[in-house]
Amino acid sequence: MGFFDFGRSEGFPSQYYSDIKPVLFDVVEILFVTVFLLILIAFACIIPGYSKKRSIYVTIKISFSLMIGCFLILENFGQEWEIGSVKTIVPYKAGSSASIDSVIGVKIGLRSVNITLKGKGKNGALQNEIINYNERFPWTWDQGRFGFGPYSGLLQRSLRSAQRKGLPIPILWVAEYFVIDGEGIRFGRFYRTAGWYCHILLWAAFSCWIVSNIMLQSVTRYAAYLIGIVGGLQILTCVLWCAIRNETPLVIPFESGTLTLNFGLHFWMSFTCGIFCIILALVIIFMDLRYPDNLSEFLGIDPLDQYDECLLSPDEIKTIARNKKMPDDTMEMTSRSDANSSTQNRGMMLMKRRSSLKYVQKDRFRKQVPVKFEEYENVAFYENL
Repeated sequence: MGFFDFGRSEGFPSQYYSDIKPVLFDVVEILFVTVFLLILIAFACIIPGYSKKRSIYVTIKISFSLMIGCFLILENFGQEWEIGSVKTIVPYKAGSSASIDSVIGVKIGLRSVNITLKGKGKNGALQNEIINYNERFPWTWDQGRFGFGPYSGLLQRSLRSAQRKGLPIPILWVAEYFVIDGEGIRFGRFYRTAGWYCHILLWAAFSCWIVSNIMLQSVTRYAAYLIGIVGGLQILTCVLWCAIRNETPLVIPFESGTLTLNFGLHFWMSFTCGIFCIILALVIIFMDLRYPDNLSEFLGIDPLDQYDECLLSPDEIKTIARNKKMPDDTMEMTSRSDANSSTQNRGMMLMKRRSSLKYVQKDRFRKQVPVKFEEYENVAFYENL
């Protein structure tokens, strides 16, 4: 007798019954939410280093940005684009006459369908059994050949594996609606195709969101355009989901009820976040055109980064002052610049905004920064005094 055989009378290693716990939440969603919360906490640790007013601006900017990014990931990997449930009496397993009072739920995402079964046995043999199933049938991304062979789609092979495991009849019954691909019943094919195009659009929106965060630190207007593109892609995702999925609504009949599907949390999250991004982009564009200095203060960037230096002649300056109703001191400054210059046609240096929307911008030109000119081999250099 070996040391590890002490106390064992059966003569073989100890065996334990499997302890299978019901699924309480989506691990993938919790993981992504945790990642974005950790990023938010990391930024929150450095916010107290700013002044009181600046810390409020940074908090608002970071919170909105991370919220949009988190929503994009949850929409992409979420499992509630369409949901439905029904309470009914169904047979439990094949080869048994036992039936259960059950609640059957269906959650459709971009990559798979989740089928849940919760119930209570009506017969004495099932009184002590915990009936709480949550099975996922993925379809990423190939449709595969017809049938259940090794070259068939992932959804078909997942159903065959579930049949071998002996899953309850209601779960298999619902899954078959997505597996059948013919005679007008092609719910799985259309949902898979819709998920394929929608996940591409959401990844494109996520990429634009990353670039928009970079542009917020340099060119605000480009960041606004990208945020608007993010919102447009999310709304386009919702449109494609509605257009590509089977035009015939999925209706699954049971003995005492019918399971129908409706748009779920992640569909409305995508639609709402898309509208929010478009509105936010319009607000940023308006602020950039009418109140650029206030917007630059809020974002913590240099307002002069939005301008290019240009050398204008005295006639051009007079025209601008007459059309834009610039103050008279600008004209006086121009005259002094001309009088003190060695070249009468030198003009003056102005800052011009990088935009063609001259009719809606409040400040298209900035006044001349005090400069000192020097001549070196007919090349003009200047420096701020």
